[in-house]
Amino acid sequence: MNRKKLYRIVSIILFSLIAMHDSISASEQSFESYKYKYPSQEKIDKQVDSVFRKLSTREKIAQIMVIDFTSRESKEKFEIQKRLVKKEKIGGLIPLGDVFVPAIKKMNELNKLAKIPMLMTLDAEWGASMRWGGIPVHQRFIQMGALTSDSLIYLVGKSIAMECRALKIQVNYSPVVDINNNPKRVIVSSRSFGENKDKVARYAITMMHGLHDGGVAGSAKHFPGHGDTDVDSHLALPLLPFSSQRMDSLELYPFKQLIAAGIDMVMVGHLSVPSLDPSGVPASISKPIVTGLLKEKLGFNGIVCTDALDMNGVSKESGLAKKDIPLAAYKAGVDLLLMPEDVEESITVIEKALENGEITMEGLDMRVKKMLALKARLGIFDKGHDPFVNIEELDLFTNPESGTPLMETKLNLVKEVSKQSMTVVFNDNSAGYGIPVSLEGKKVAYVGFRNPKFGHEFGVLANRYGQVDTVILGNNASLAELKDAKERLSNHDLIIFGYNETDLRPYKDFLIVPEEINFITDWAAEKPMIFVYLGSPYAITRIPGHKNFNSYVVGYLSTQENNFAAAQVVFGGVPAKGVLPVTSAGFKEGESVIIPTRYREEYFHYIGSKADSISTIVQDMNQKSALFTVVPQVAELVVSGKVKLTETVGELLDTNSKDKSVTVEELLQGWKEGTRLHYLQALLDKYRKHTTIEEAAINMFNEIGMKSTKFSNSKNTVQGYTVPNVLSNEIDYNKYIFTIKNNFTRIWFFNTHNNLG
Repeated sequence: MNRKKLYRIVSIILFSLIAMHDSISASEQSFESYKYKYPSQEKIDKQVDSVFRKLSTREKIAQIMVIDFTSRESKEKFEIQKRLVKKEKIGGLIPLGDVFVPAIKKMNELNKLAKIPMLMTLDAEWGASMRWGGIPVHQRFIQMGALTSDSLIYLVGKSIAMECRALKIQVNYSPVVDINNNPKRVIVSSRSFGENKDKVARYAITMMHGLHDGGVAGSAKHFPGHGDTDVDSHLALPLLPFSSQRMDSLELYPFKQLIAAGIDMVMVGHLSVPSLDPSGVPASISKPIVTGLLKEKLGFNGIVCTDALDMNGVSKESGLAKKDIPLAAYKAGVDLLLMPEDVEESITVIEKALENGEITMEGLDMRVKKMLALKARLGIFDKGHDPFVNIEELDLFTNPESGTPLMETKLNLVKEVSKQSMTVVFNDNSAGYGIPVSLEGKKVAYVGFRNPKFGHEFGVLANRYGQVDTVILGNNASLAELKDAKERLSNHDLIIFGYNETDLRPYKDFLIVPEEINFITDWAAEKPMIFVYLGSPYAITRIPGHKNFNSYVVGYLSTQENNFAAAQVVFGGVPAKGVLPVTSAGFKEGESVIIPTRYREEYFHYIGSKADSISTIVQDMNQKSALFTVVPQVAELVVSGKVKLTETVGELLDTNSKDKSVTVEELLQGWKEGTRLHYLQALLDKYRKHTTIEEAAINMFNEIGMKSTKFSNSKNTVQGYTVPNVLSNEIDYNKYIFTIKNNFTRIWFFNTHNNLG
């Protein structure tokens, strides 16, 4: 279909095809049962020996190093990277924050130069999107810490692993096992499962199993524990002033559990812990911590890697020259050197240390064989191994509409985690103004504050339950705009205030402006208000008037899925199940208000893909929607199961049928999704009081962002109806129409000719 050409419609038809099916589909079952087949130890040993005996001393040193790259580097630096791969035979790569496709192209180019296949690694705590934009995002660890069961964590770990494998990544520097046990000294924050050491350990082990079964090695970090610090090791050297007894019983606990469970790697952080090493040097270059504690006392015999060696916590705080830092980490007992700053000089320094007897060849050989064994275990030396990512297939991993089992499963997981993690901190519904919200006899409004993109999504879903007036205030909204919103909504009975986070870091106070939040809490003292904070659970400590709210919901991060889930919890479409992963403002970790559902999920009817089931629901909908009088072709299709569409409706379909004839199943697989019924109807009603239907519709289009959409002067007669031509450009068209493929569908109809009830 040519989306740029004019299309004509009897009315504005917006089919909402929302696939939210809780049971596991056939593709998901195969995903869940999939398990990567690791090679035998005999095969691993043979492959290691084959590669190892061909290495020179300098190449051995290079094999225990992983270097970073981005697509934005200078030509000169890229030439150095190519030389490190081709000449030095560097052991592995790690991409940093980057533009996806150019980065993949560079990764392919570097892999093409490698004479020894490289280990491809990634910081993918919440998936590849952590480093590459444009990929749908899994939740951060703190939100997963709100789950009351770890069953979804395993699937998230496997989903991330399979995503990494599809992108030719074999090692994920995850899970984070730092404990958020001090809200005043939180740096790791959203990257931790929470403050409960048992939950942190259990959830991390579960995620590790998901990674392993998906064919990816995991790395527990940041040893010996970065949770209770108020300094970012990227910027300086954090100090942990705790006793060895406290470290052993708390910070080290998850690491001990993961070591026992078989974690592949442990990443040592740049942390000063005088009780473990009186010298106070960063743990990453401390022999008492790396060798004495981690390897000998805790018995870890896997791969010990450093955190990035270009971080200020070691690069500036160690007192060493950059070229000498890798040797210091090596002497401490580290096996894998991550992101040394001066790679070639660092190799030379280690080579000279071998020559003068500071370190032994036996120790180097042991480290190299560990690295090669990991590569062999992950299939890198197999004959069929292909290190190159097909650029043409990237859409399968970045496009939510790709329809692949991998993408569909990921999106379903994200939605399910969002729904099961929404946390109601407190709730007063004694007067009928709490959760779940009942719209009967009430005038309800939603105010979306900050992040208008996702704040808008809450309002969209809220209007599926009934009429909820919506006010969206953007990122730069002023106190005056808040006051104006309060004035405009003075006649409403209940306000739902959606505060979309602007920053997840506690030490930046989440960028909460005291004057603004004080105004909101004062407003709540005057009128019933439900506060939905799409951000950190710690933020409640920065809201001194939070007791003025009737209800307080933690949504962890401002995303579309979290806004949708929060709206469903508020209106009773799904139960509130999440618990606080941390203690905040006196509200205890592990506690929350559990609230059952009020309505069927999302306030929608379930319908299947067969004509008889659809016709049943249509009979129920007909009186309210006037469907049969609005779109005769679609009505006939729904009832009979097959219809030959006119060109008018056919233009809205991606159908390969030459005669424009489609079945119900084809319709459900190929129709488009649009903006939601109640929201559009509310907008239309807002503008149609003193205007024609065409003028009202144009205003409605403008409000939802379809600025170019307009009506032509010419009219068309279709099935007995006289209607205008509707014109829109491709960009606007895509704002409300896009392809989606699902077997289980909910369907709603909207039109401008009938005032739907």
